[in-house]
Amino acid sequence: MSSPVPLTHHEILTLVAPLSRRGRRVDLAASDRVARRLRFKPKEHPAADDAPALHEELELESFDADDHRLTRRTRSADGLEAVLVADGPDVDELVQRLEAVPLQRQFVAGGGWRAALSHRACRSGDGSSSVILTAAQARVCGLDVTMKVSSVSGVNAELQLVPEHGRTLALPDDLLAVMGWPWTCLARGREGWRGALRLKGGGVERSRDAETKFARTLEHLAHTLADTPRRFHETMNRERWRVTLRRAVPLLVSIGLIAGAATVPLVQLSENSIWRMLVFHSPAFLLMLFFCLGEMPRLEIPPVPRLARAGSWEPQAQADSA
Repeated sequence: MSSPVPLTHHEILTLVAPLSRRGRRVDLAASDRVARRLRFKPKEHPAADDAPALHEELELESFDADDHRLTRRTRSADGLEAVLVADGPDVDELVQRLEAVPLQRQFVAGGGWRAALSHRACRSGDGSSSVILTAAQARVCGLDVTMKVSSVSGVNAELQLVPEHGRTLALPDDLLAVMGWPWTCLARGREGWRGALRLKGGGVERSRDAETKFARTLEHLAHTLADTPRRFHETMNRERWRVTLRRAVPLLVSIGLIAGAATVPLVQLSENSIWRMLVFHSPAFLLMLFFCLGEMPRLEIPPVPRLARAGSWEPQAQADSA
């Protein structure tokens, strides 16, 4: 594989012209001509009204004469970063796509939480523009929450909850699942918890659904973690039992299939019976269903919801108070 041809002085002047006309200056010291990557002088945006102060950086990558990528990275004072990416053959058109998305569009906040959203600015063949969510990060009640959104319809978004440095939290695995079917149970990992978020539709509809559900997730976390584990169990007791039944479905279905297979020899089916055909082809049907699911079914005996006696989500704080 041949290495990329370094950017020439003439190519740099041509590429940065649309940005130079808008007052942006290239930072040659931070750029990499060999990698065909140009960076521009950062720009500071002061706080205004409810909008926080923002630090903006621009990067232009030129892969070929008609293949470019313009990336805008915006950071708030608390470290949250929003990324906006546009790809295409015309640099000036890429700049217009980024300018069409205000900086504050990618920063949202609610009661007890703040979030930064990352998007891809797209343009379809008919000339219409759209902004598609690709990732999100937030801070809420001592948790760093991130979400990665696949561009493939039917693939779940990935959620990760990581306690802030120096904090230890004890969270139930059904913390988010009580919100409904789109939210899965959390799985404990080395650094925090992982979960999934089921999204509907594709394209712009899928992006809007992801943003809405991410905001609902943060609202739920802010409301729940601001109270005690005992209160969570008392207010969400019915929802927790629904989650338990939902988690038991794969096991119950498996038991039903085994029981059904055991009774097949006892049933006399004619050669042309539709039921006979379904029985013999059921493994193929189940395999097709398996690949259509957004996640792998878990065969487990779900735990029964129990009343938490702890007065805090932080075990260390509970021990210190005792």
